[in-house]
Amino acid sequence: MNQFIITTQPTKRRKAVLACLNCRKSHRKCILQTNNNQNSCQSCIDKSIECKWTSQQSQKYSTTTSISKKKFERFKQEEQIYSTVVASENHHHQQLGDGGRGGGGGCGKFQFICSTHPIASFLSTDKFLCFDGDKFGLFNPWRSSPNIETNTITTGSTGSAIEDENPNLTEYLNREGAFILPPINEQRQLMEIFINKIYPFFPVIDICDKDSLNKFSPLLLNSIFLVASRCLSNENNINININIRQRCQELFERCKLLELNENNKIALIQSFLLMSIHEEGINGSSLSKEYITRACNLCGDLGITTLSGSNGTVQDTQHRVYKKLYYGESILTRLFWISYCCDILSAATHAREVYYNMNDVFIGDVPKEFPELTIFVELSTLLYRTLGSHYRPHKGRIIDEKLSTDIINWQSSSINHHPWLKLLHSYICMINLRCELDPITLDPIVVKSLHEQFINVAKCDPFWFKFHIVGVHSLLHVTSLLNVLGNDNDDLNNNIRKSLEDLKEIWWLAASGLKLFDK
Repeated sequence: MNQFIITTQPTKRRKAVLACLNCRKSHRKCILQTNNNQNSCQSCIDKSIECKWTSQQSQKYSTTTSISKKKFERFKQEEQIYSTVVASENHHHQQLGDGGRGGGGGCGKFQFICSTHPIASFLSTDKFLCFDGDKFGLFNPWRSSPNIETNTITTGSTGSAIEDENPNLTEYLNREGAFILPPINEQRQLMEIFINKIYPFFPVIDICDKDSLNKFSPLLLNSIFLVASRCLSNENNINININIRQRCQELFERCKLLELNENNKIALIQSFLLMSIHEEGINGSSLSKEYITRACNLCGDLGITTLSGSNGTVQDTQHRVYKKLYYGESILTRLFWISYCCDILSAATHAREVYYNMNDVFIGDVPKEFPELTIFVELSTLLYRTLGSHYRPHKGRIIDEKLSTDIINWQSSSINHHPWLKLLHSYICMINLRCELDPITLDPIVVKSLHEQFINVAKCDPFWFKFHIVGVHSLLHVTSLLNVLGNDNDDLNNNIRKSLEDLKEIWWLAASGLKLFDK
């Protein structure tokens, strides 16, 4: 297939009829006659009645033809753009090959999706039944779209605008304190932590909006404060009477209330990805997985999983602009790859299934302006390969002979990489090496490699254990494997134990793990 065919709804052919009102009512042919500089048709002359002439149909036909011509020219331009996108994607997938998960499954040389929807047969003009979501208005980032224009705008207790789709719900949320925000100095402190520490790996917003907090929905703003609050030290905690775990739980409960009032699906994806970092209590891992799954589901619902075949080329489409909000290709691409990373991390840390089947995905790479996210995606792909080789049910496991080599090669090139990325790499190494550990013979090469990773984890900056639950998992893996190996390295044991002690007021898992290994 050499050209990417734009699927469009065929326009009906219309015959323009030019006639006077009498002839039009009688459905007769109207023949114009000119007598004494007056225009009258032959039928009206014969009947001796006034000939009322109108050119309305002609004008309408002319306007319709002009609009159709403009649409056709626009479709030709889009077809050229889409053809370029498909060609570049095809080249990209050929480079990826079959070993990786970080692409679209080699579907670049065909149209991005063949729809099984019954209406596709009627709307499609090509034999591939391509169903372009943008063209048929399937992309709708806002829920309740038929009524959204009629929603009245009210103001919450914080002064921020709230879409009052349900006055009773808004009243309930106000009564529960859902719209209450921290003092402005605390908001700025938390936003600074988010931008400087968390944003490189979770760039869910545009950096240009960081100083305009009123641009964010209450749900997204509280989600940002939630992940930033966990990274606060006790010395920097303004609310000294509330420990960090309690503070995060209050913000999380507030976010759960604000979900009910959020119409913007993009804001929901942004918020769910941040809320998934929060794991508190015995059901924390289950809640985290739930929010990741909901974010992934919304990505598919909006067609972000087929972004290279659908979006990012039509800049003025009404389906992506509402109340001066426009979501470009960059942020939508980032949201997908963040959800991809969270999906795999959740599968590893929660022993759960992976949501995405990358053979169904057709999307571009992470923008070059986000190198940390690019490496995060690379490591997530390595983690996925590790899960597929060692932890998947037997009938679904893959034989990946290059896995260990690729993990080692990444480590040799990671000298200047971010500390959290090094911690994540150590975690991947440990869950890979523990499957090669024979408790009877204790292969010295495997044991030596494990000890190298133990030391790397112990040397990591304590701040990065607060950021994500994978840090706590790394510490617990070290403690568990040291017990399996029968190692009596007191310095290493004490170092790991001290880290868990420091984290018990931040992560529930750290506190419960500490109790387990103390028995």
